[in-house]
Amino acid sequence: MTTALLHSRYSMLDVDQAPETPGLYAWYVSFRAGPHDWKMKPSPEGDQAIEGFLRLLRKYAGYYEPLPIALRGRGSYGAAWEGELQLDTPLHDPDGSDDTAVGEDKRLEILMDSLGSEERRRVMATILEKASPVFSSPLYIGVAENVRDRLRTHRRDFTKAYDWLREHPEDAETVRAKGKTFGARAAARNMAMGHLEAWVIDLGDEADDAVTIKHLRNTAESAEWLLHRLYAPILGRQ
Repeated sequence: MTTALLHSRYSMLDVDQAPETPGLYAWYVSFRAGPHDWKMKPSPEGDQAIEGFLRLLRKYAGYYEPLPIALRGRGSYGAAWEGELQLDTPLHDPDGSDDTAVGEDKRLEILMDSLGSEERRRVMATILEKASPVFSSPLYIGVAENVRDRLRTHRRDFTKAYDWLREHPEDAETVRAKGKTFGARAAARNMAMGHLEAWVIDLGDEADDAVTIKHLRNTAESAEWLLHRLYAPILGRQ
């Protein structure tokens, strides 16, 4: 048995390189931007790169947006009430609503100012690229007896859902809310396969006479349960 657990990282494109051992894993989505995103784009209306970069931020924020919460209740004389609560954030795509709080409007103004030059946009892109997974929440946490097989399954589910949604885009919201697999839910949020990364804790060397494979599995499942409740991965099993 080792004294230190090892962890490693795999793009969804490269999960064939993951270990064929028991382990815990977490999926993250990285922010990607290049010079074409932060370089100035002059126009009669000003620098078009500002709005373009803001759209990129909105798309990335949407990956982590929680699903609406359904509410149902009973009022006087048995009247039924129902509706949905949706997270109100200034990074929502603009829809003409004026309901955003004043404080949030100010934060959006500050954000827009921070995107006001080519160099500031480059710095913002660098920060966000480095933030995952150090500062970001996991999208999904899982446990597997064979990590490589499980990650391959996630990739297969993603590919299947992506191909379906390319032909049936009208199903995206349904899959986003009710997709049965992590891969399907990730595809429905329009994530790029190359931006998805799995971080793996390899437990293959932890089994010995004192810690059997069965004990290891039970411990890993308990850790998975605890990590779900601590970090609430947005695409985890609810």
